[in-house]
Amino acid sequence: MKTLIAYAGRTGVTARCARALAIHLNNVTLVDLNAEAVDPADFDGVIIASPVYSHRFERSVKSFLKTYQNVLENKPFACFVTMVEYETFDKVISKEMPETLRRHAVVIENFGGEVNHLNVFGWYDQLIAKSMVQIERKKHPIELLADAPRKFTDQLKKANWI
Repeated sequence: MKTLIAYAGRTGVTARCARALAIHLNNVTLVDLNAEAVDPADFDGVIIASPVYSHRFERSVKSFLKTYQNVLENKPFACFVTMVEYETFDKVISKEMPETLRRHAVVIENFGGEVNHLNVFGWYDQLIAKSMVQIERKKHPIELLADAPRKFTDQLKKANWI
């Protein structure tokens, strides 16, 4: 299956996860939505990857989902996010992804996250991120979830994606 992994982000964490996932798939094209445009109609299946900042998807990912929603609803579709606030995952997905896409998705998974390179954000967003990290660190380590890519690819296998 010719697969598109379309991702975006500002710190490199989501890009790193997208590249790690691509290793487990055949015939994959990786596209940074902040750097280039791509038409998902040219692919058999599409995986979207977005960081979550302040309970929102990266703007370019949100725009991609809106622009190509009809295309994505008519082919295998999956999504993962990188975020450190685990208990808000369902709320974020419900708010940021259209219901029809959520229902159509083979898998939607949180890969966890890291907080680094905050200098790409404005001072207010840096302050919010630092506060959020202090709160979340009390609940769990701030790190990528080691088993998330395996769970994700297991779900793709069950759907005969790979």
